Amino acid sequence: MSKHEHPLKVKKAWQNPMQNHVWSKAEIEERMKDLPTHTPETLTDKAMHFLVKTLLYHTFNRITGFNPTNPTAKSCEWRLIILESVAGVPGMVAAGMRHFRSLRTLRRDYGWIHTLLEEAENERMHLLVCLKMFNASHLTRFAVVAAQYTMVGFLGLTYLIHPKALHRFVGYLEETASKTYFDLVTAVNTPGTHLHREWAHLKAPQIAIDYWRMDKDSMWSDVLMNLFADETNHRDVNHTFATMKNDDPNPYVHKHLEDAAKAWQVSSKQTINDGTSAKPATQP
Repeated sequence: MSKHEHPLKVKKAWQNPMQNHVWSKAEIEERMKDLPTHTPETLTDKAMHFLVKTLLYHTFNRITGFNPTNPTAKSCEWRLIILESVAGVPGMVAAGMRHFRSLRTLRRDYGWIHTLLEEAENERMHLLVCLKMFNASHLTRFAVVAAQYTMVGFLGLTYLIHPKALHRFVGYLEETASKTYFDLVTAVNTPGTHLHREWAHLKAPQIAIDYWRMDKDSMWSDVLMNLFADETNHRDVNHTFATMKNDDPNPYVHKHLEDAAKAWQVSSKQTINDGTSAKPATQP
């Protein structure tokens, strides 16, 4: 609950109004069977692929001391906070650019804005979940601020000049994020690794249980699997957007409607069972 009193004197737990997809175990397991990657074709694709896969990924690994095979908990903590703070930027930048474009041209957006905002909010929630598990040092906070100031300008200019380039950039970025979470899940579930020793016994934070509507006895490893699934979704969405024209209808609108309908059904069922409205205890 917030420490500040509601201006209308309303006493109610905060609930995220943007409904994310709630993953079933079967859906997550299916996505973990394969990690598809996009093969760059155009000059823009190759430039974004080189930037993400060669420069950023390997540089980030060296800076954080991240070993994909057997990473230490410390290297992962720093990495996840930086990763999620950066990942929340592109969706908001792209949504803002499309919003202003729609206003400026007096034309529809064809449904892209909502998907991009949902992506940005989803990544922000990832960050808040991680912050319930790890502490951000002063150095980490400085790195987050520096990265945000750098990325907003770069991504905004990129989207203004060549929107497809930004979506391809994010698609490749999400490929690396998916790989990172896949490696973490594998390590946590493998006896003898650093993460199995330090993370296998950790419980899922309440904010994650509320957000993904997980079982009350869920573990941190279950949260990592949901994080993985979300990143694979962003990967697919952005690679799809990178192949579309700016005025093509968003093919993912129906998914948002389905997720919203499912959330309403779950909330209604909880209301009937509990006799009260479903009110998550956490407040992002």
